[in-house]
Amino acid sequence: MALRPTPKCPRPPVSMCHYKDSTQKSDYNGPTTSQENNELNINFNDPGCWPSMTSRFRDLMVERGPYLMDQNNYFPNQNQAIDVATKSLEGLIKCIQNIRGNGFENSLNEAKKIALLINIPTDFPTTRKIKRKKYDLESDETETNKSVETIVKLQRYQSLDSIITIAYDIMTGVIYDNNFTTHKCLWDENYSENPQRYTSVLDRCNSLGLIDRCIKISSRQATKEELLPKHTAKHIDLLESSEHYNDEKLEQLSSKYDSIYLHNSTYKQSLLAAGSSIELVKAVVDGRVQNGMAFIRPPGHHAMESEYSGYCFINNVAIAAQYLLDKTSVQKILIVDWDIHHGQATQQMFYEDPRVLYFSIHRYEHGQFWPNLRESDFDHVGNGSGTGFNMNVPLNDTGMKNEDYMAIIHYLLIPLATEFSPDLIIVSSGYDSAIGDPKGEMMVTPACYAHITQKLMGLSCGRVVAILEGGYYLKSLAESAALTLRALLGDPCPIISSLQQPCKSVMETIGNVIYAHRHYWDCFMYSTFYKENVPEIHYNFFDEKPEIYQTRNIYPKIDTASFDIILNNIITETKLFNPKFRIGLISKLIEHSNNNFINSDIYQYLKSKMGNLHVLKEYQSTIEEFNKAFSFEYIKEILNKQKYIGEEKCTTKTNNELIEDNLFEFNTFYFSVGPLLQIIDSIFVNEIKSGIFVSSISNLSKNDVSSTLNTSIIGANYAIKKYYLKRILIIELNENVTQMYSNDHNILVISMHSLLNSSKNINGNYHINISWSKKILNEAEFTTMMQHLILPIAYEYNPELIIVSSAFYSNINNINGIQMTPIMYGHLIQWLSTLANGRLILYEQDAHDNSTYRNKCLLQCSKALLGKPISKLQVKNLLNVETKDILLNNIKSHRNSWKSLQF
Repeated sequence: MALRPTPKCPRPPVSMCHYKDSTQKSDYNGPTTSQENNELNINFNDPGCWPSMTSRFRDLMVERGPYLMDQNNYFPNQNQAIDVATKSLEGLIKCIQNIRGNGFENSLNEAKKIALLINIPTDFPTTRKIKRKKYDLESDETETNKSVETIVKLQRYQSLDSIITIAYDIMTGVIYDNNFTTHKCLWDENYSENPQRYTSVLDRCNSLGLIDRCIKISSRQATKEELLPKHTAKHIDLLESSEHYNDEKLEQLSSKYDSIYLHNSTYKQSLLAAGSSIELVKAVVDGRVQNGMAFIRPPGHHAMESEYSGYCFINNVAIAAQYLLDKTSVQKILIVDWDIHHGQATQQMFYEDPRVLYFSIHRYEHGQFWPNLRESDFDHVGNGSGTGFNMNVPLNDTGMKNEDYMAIIHYLLIPLATEFSPDLIIVSSGYDSAIGDPKGEMMVTPACYAHITQKLMGLSCGRVVAILEGGYYLKSLAESAALTLRALLGDPCPIISSLQQPCKSVMETIGNVIYAHRHYWDCFMYSTFYKENVPEIHYNFFDEKPEIYQTRNIYPKIDTASFDIILNNIITETKLFNPKFRIGLISKLIEHSNNNFINSDIYQYLKSKMGNLHVLKEYQSTIEEFNKAFSFEYIKEILNKQKYIGEEKCTTKTNNELIEDNLFEFNTFYFSVGPLLQIIDSIFVNEIKSGIFVSSISNLSKNDVSSTLNTSIIGANYAIKKYYLKRILIIELNENVTQMYSNDHNILVISMHSLLNSSKNINGNYHINISWSKKILNEAEFTTMMQHLILPIAYEYNPELIIVSSAFYSNINNINGIQMTPIMYGHLIQWLSTLANGRLILYEQDAHDNSTYRNKCLLQCSKALLGKPISKLQVKNLLNVETKDILLNNIKSHRNSWKSLQF
């Protein structure tokens, strides 16, 4: 129960760990094979079997290193595993065999897929008799000297979905190029859009070691043919002609456009930004990476069809999106624009196209903030077949905080995006809404962007691309962009401060947006924020457009000293938690061995879908260790509640005597609670980020003693006493399975149950009962409940640990709670895991069968905790007035206790 580290595997002989320089000659003639088991036999002591690989390959394997450990054979530590994996294809094959339990042929196939993904040199041979069943690469079974490159060409993936199932961490692509520093203003050194924006972002990402963990995608210039679908030939040709202008002519041309400067390098750098954006989205759609981020400039979302504007010349995001629509099988794209300025050009370019949903959060102030356009308001929803596919969220006040932005995400973006169900998400990621930016004047912290990013990653099977737009306070720009990239890599979201009540202005905007889109989206027609009152429209900008724009002294130098102090404090207080393993699994401590679990049907099922998962080693605590976490009175209460439910019974014995006299009950406690305590210990010693307790199949009836034990409450109290936690959130999905509730202010319990089978209604500040009028919850109702009720409360509570307790019964008659689909469980875990630094535990209550339903639930939850893509929710045509009324009643029941619900 309490942590007692397992001794490490003995270190192998020095000769096994010592590898000579790969340039040394060797008599090694390649790996030998066993015809009987089709496995690869490698002499690990022979340095000649380690031809050198590229640094990019090694960088990838450093990220995957923890998953390449084989504690039974050659790799007792991460570095040796990396060495084996990176020094030859054969070494990688061996690692995959250790991880996956594959035979040679399957391991070889996976190795070749990875070789393709990271573009490693593929001119080295594989010397192996391959039994050709599927691919028939050779007509006979002789030694082949074909290169991996040749073989891979014959084994291209048939779909994007097949490539993203490789059993490694998220593969994130990144594009950057030093040529992005050449474009600059020659006549105003204080111009906001400058090369330091690019270098500050890259420097911060490098300082956190993020770039080295990504797969670098090669940059390139876009062709004119790729630009013409969104820009006129005249627009492109004029920009090209500026390559040969002198300084005076450059400034003269710049003065014809709003907020523009030109440089002799502007044309080629704009082509490079657009071409790089295309390459990144292609890499995601082709399956070379799962997601990615482009560090490019100049930005693009203000560049119109035939007009330069707002530092932008070519619309990078629009060009990339149009390329996918024209050249690939992608049919639906969501563009999320969180830059503080409205991307009016992106809106114009897709205003009548239902294949692109444009969602923009921008400062507006009823038209008084740049670009000062009437079309930036909430009532511009698209035109023609594109009606309803343009959503503007205008902010009419400054000083917006995390809670205001997260209200927009929860109440508008996630429900809308879930219903739209995009194939890909592109983020116009400007960071001028971040704290300290002189243009935005908002108060969004860098960590908030990480939370939004990971929420988007739960959609579109994780295919998210962030393309840099604005951001002009270098420190907040760099930190925000770095935490966005870190989120794409799948690292835990940093904890943000407790979210309070959103401001009145933003809630008015949310209501207006919902009203404008009520006829186009079910999630808004039946939203709790939908009101019949027609919103008023105010537009307060009437200045005429000048013929000549000012080009100098527009941006006086700003003293950032005060914000530097604030942001330095935020950065210092932001703990970037990144444990060795993303997930740890454990089952009941039976016979003091985890071999039973590793050989169990459920583990083998999960392994077949995701590869080997980290199984926590068992260790047994002493009663003395147990007493440190639990008082005598607490143990007495637990055992009495177990054995004497509904009776008055007490004892004055010591802990040891109490346990000895109640050995059966204590063993029940030990087997039920011990694994949970072990997961908690493993999380807080930084071994794992999250954990799953997988229940053993049990024949206990629902009235047996173990089912009266509230394991989650006990585990929460253990974490509070041992690790001094102040806030633990428990999500209980099966009402009446547990009987002992907590009055501890350090624990918040949210219970979900069906009114059809409810015997009690416990409500209070620290126990929230969410009642539903039916036992089966559909995916649209689930999304609405999560975004409108559970997540706002959870973000306000701001837990340090989350415990989700549920039983995965395929038979609805076996549960007292609400039946959910496996996909809903996956999204529940994914949405909650952005909180608490990702420290989340899934506790499976006693399992009574090993159904397909149960297996799929555990699979989706495991994927969510690993950061792997989970299946999409299906929410269309599933909401109704009854859903809205039930949700409103639940919100009203808890509104007085939670500021986040007081709207």
